Amino acid sequence: MNISPRIIAIATIGVGAITFGTLMSEARSANIRPLNVETMRAMIQSDASAPPVETVLVSASTGSTGQAPVIEASEIELALPSDAPAAPALPQPQRLAQAAEATTTMTDQPLSPFGLPCGLSISTTASEGAMVALDIMDPCQPHSRVVIEHSGLNLTGRTDVMGLLTMDVPVFENPAFFTVRMPDGASDSSLAIVPDLDSYYRVGLQWNENRSLELHAMEFGATYGDPGHIWLDNAGSIDRAVSGEGGFVMQVGDTEVENPMLAQIYSFPRDTLDGAGNVRMSIEAPVTEANCGQDTLARTLELEEDGRVSVIELTFTLPDCDAVGDYLVLQNLLHDLRVASN
Repeated sequence: MNISPRIIAIATIGVGAITFGTLMSEARSANIRPLNVETMRAMIQSDASAPPVETVLVSASTGSTGQAPVIEASEIELALPSDAPAAPALPQPQRLAQAAEATTTMTDQPLSPFGLPCGLSISTTASEGAMVALDIMDPCQPHSRVVIEHSGLNLTGRTDVMGLLTMDVPVFENPAFFTVRMPDGASDSSLAIVPDLDSYYRVGLQWNENRSLELHAMEFGATYGDPGHIWLDNAGSIDRAVSGEGGFVMQVGDTEVENPMLAQIYSFPRDTLDGAGNVRMSIEAPVTEANCGQDTLARTLELEEDGRVSVIELTFTLPDCDAVGDYLVLQNLLHDLRVASN
């Protein structure tokens, strides 16, 4: 049976269409998407180094074969659409510039010979006996005179080689407010909560220059030399006061600085274990070759029952130098303390 070439051609086209449709259906079910321009470009570049592929042509009419011309991948040019978007410009990183700026700022800050940054700092910490521990630091001001102000007290101190000064001060107010002044004009302040201040009587004597003034407390009828005679040579202790046994006296301030300002402060527990009665207070000054005939500026401070601080300014002249070895006794400048037993 002879079949017409036209029928064969139509059948061939039909089978090809069916096969193409089947392939497209399988591609959709496999979620295969067409390649975009960037993917095509990457594939072409990755194959650029591959050896050329020879293509054999078969003649449809004669069935003879021949070798197709070889085309190098590098000769292929990819034509992109004219409206393809350009790649966005990315911002340049600024981290290096910022780091350089920060390094410059730190380098410009003044440092002490020990590499510590200059500047005044203060910390205050309350402790037993209604005391406050002061820590004063300025690394760039070693061996410097420091003025400390608190509730009518003016005290002097000196920083060490590192610019550090520590001082324990019996306080007169709660919260306890301190101001520190340095010789270059810098100043700073700090507060401390002192919860046990109400548990103590407190009396202070502060003076300028090295006048060797003394604060004496005679507890419960004690006389000179008795255990109850509290002064700098028999100072008592904080533990003695905390236990309710009796009082203590402290001297604060540095005598080695220029124009020293010093103080002696006496503290006594309001509730005692050993008895009741009065504590007699007095101020004395030994006449020495260093202070004889000198004018003296001083002040007294007394912590009242209501928490206020009574400050009285004193001005007097010490006896002449022919009285060296004698004592000047200043009476009735301080109130006696009336103490109730627990």
